Amino acid sequence: MEKTLNSDRVYFQNLDVIRFIAAFMVVLVHAYEAWCGWYGQIGILSNGTYKDLSFGGKFVDTFIRNLGIGVDIFFLISGFLITYILLEEKKRFNKISIGKFMIRRALKIWPLYFFLIAITPFLVAWVDSPSPNYFVNLVFISNFDTIHTQSWTYPFSHFWSICVEEHFYLIWPFIIYLVPKRNLISVFMLIIVSSILFRLYTFSTMQYPWYTLYLHTLSRIDILVIGAFGAYFYSEKPFTFQINRTVRISLLCILIISLCVETVTSWDSMFLAGFKKFFYIGIIAILLLDYNLNANFKHVLPKKSIIHYFGKISYGIYMYSNVLLIIIIKKFMWRFEITNIWVFFSVTIFLSIIIPILSYELFEKHLLKLNRKFSVIKTER
Repeated sequence: MEKTLNSDRVYFQNLDVIRFIAAFMVVLVHAYEAWCGWYGQIGILSNGTYKDLSFGGKFVDTFIRNLGIGVDIFFLISGFLITYILLEEKKRFNKISIGKFMIRRALKIWPLYFFLIAITPFLVAWVDSPSPNYFVNLVFISNFDTIHTQSWTYPFSHFWSICVEEHFYLIWPFIIYLVPKRNLISVFMLIIVSSILFRLYTFSTMQYPWYTLYLHTLSRIDILVIGAFGAYFYSEKPFTFQINRTVRISLLCILIISLCVETVTSWDSMFLAGFKKFFYIGIIAILLLDYNLNANFKHVLPKKSIIHYFGKISYGIYMYSNVLLIIIIKKFMWRFEITNIWVFFSVTIFLSIIIPILSYELFEKHLLKLNRKFSVIKTER
């Protein structure tokens, strides 16, 4: 995670590329699921029947639906960056300004989050969608509400991950500040084990545990803490990480094949509910370390590419894209009687990038400048 040479500024440039890839993965899976929900299976994957998937189509379908693992990649990155910045602040100043941390997180997350909530009454009226529960989203507990209702509500269905991260931000600076550094690893392990035990208990005691396993903060926090492990060791002493090309390609092939043949969020036993995710996360973590910490990695992209810029607006890509889908279908596809999937995906991808760009340049970027006034450890963003 190549850091800038300025010791006073923390910036891991290559993570922007990973952010965009993770966001794009989520855009694709949401668009695919929306298309299948409204139009049926894709013709090329169902031998033109638009109903039953072909033999090969089943593998492609499983792979695309598994792209939701992009959310876990976001969690890994967040756990790493937040922990690293907090550890650096504690190391340099022997304290952590929790108030400034909370303000920085609020300025980064809240403006776009609450903007989308504010325009939701107009959106649901425009697309003739039922009115959602505003309160649970205003107080960042929509993941628990979805567990309770076991249903997704437009346009907030993807807000659950923001809620999980907000819960993490609420407790994490206190843990990093109050726990002596020599004891942090033990605390990290305790949280991960608690998360595993929670999933095992949930699977063994609930008749329909899927929503709880997928959405509950205690079920998902272990991925954030795994990212924190990397931050802990990197803060202790910046290190390099390198695997050879053969191993890298092998791991990538194993990951892709696994995502084609097995649904990531299918848990048919206690063991799978408790431990299955670590197989995928382990491979992803190794590949991310190699991409970011391998000094000999041959990067195709220049250091400041359009992909890096897309990484800076990845939060907007994630937040806007799922909101746009029903609008594109009802107000564009249906209105003009278009049934071409390539048109749908092209419009979805274009709007999922251009709208976040406009939002970032006209709105979010100015608040991020204000964010810097509350920074103790300077970052690039």
